[in-house]
Amino acid sequence: MSALLAEEARYDVHAISLPAKTFTGDFWFTHAAGDRLWFALGDVAGKGLPAAIVMAMIQEELEHRITSCARAGCDPATTMKRLDEFLKPLLPSNRFATAVIGWLDDDGSITLVNAGHCPPMIVRGDGVIEQIGSTGPAVGIVPNARWQSTTLTLSPGELLVLYSDGVIESPSETGDDFGTAGILRSLPASICARTVATAIADAAARHAAGRAQYDDLTVMVVSA
Repeated sequence: MSALLAEEARYDVHAISLPAKTFTGDFWFTHAAGDRLWFALGDVAGKGLPAAIVMAMIQEELEHRITSCARAGCDPATTMKRLDEFLKPLLPSNRFATAVIGWLDDDGSITLVNAGHCPPMIVRGDGVIEQIGSTGPAVGIVPNARWQSTTLTLSPGELLVLYSDGVIESPSETGDDFGTAGILRSLPASICARTVATAIADAAARHAAGRAQYDDLTVMVVSA
């Protein structure tokens, strides 16, 4: 699948999603509303058609929930809770999803919730990397689940990097995962979202030494 691009008035956003097979279980979404850019990225457990069916349900509901919550000014934790409530009665017992949902305000503040997903990275202007761990469980499996949002600031020249586990678990010929260290090594000097996302995806592919892609791979980069 070719790279997909969305450019907002203030922030540059670029996402690349590459399925391991014909169908993908990864999902992502952006939505500009007023002074906020909403974003989401996630991964359904499993591969192939079963994961893709769940992904399609999530994608449709996610778009509905985010646009609705954007109008109402909801916290991303509320959006995640509503997505969880929608999915629980629909998912088989062996299916769940991890996800990050958040917004980036015009003042540079980021508010996001991480439901058991790979830690998003903030790449600071001085090269320091901040990772944002889980703020609640994966979606669709825990009764009465709750999530807590966290707030940070993205300054001009800094990056927010979201990615699925297909990036960091891409194995080399010797079985070594690409890992978060691979993402850090692949970051270019440029802060162009397209350039950064492409560099990460290409580096993960090189790490796999041309072998068949192991898992769905998705990267989203937001640059301030």
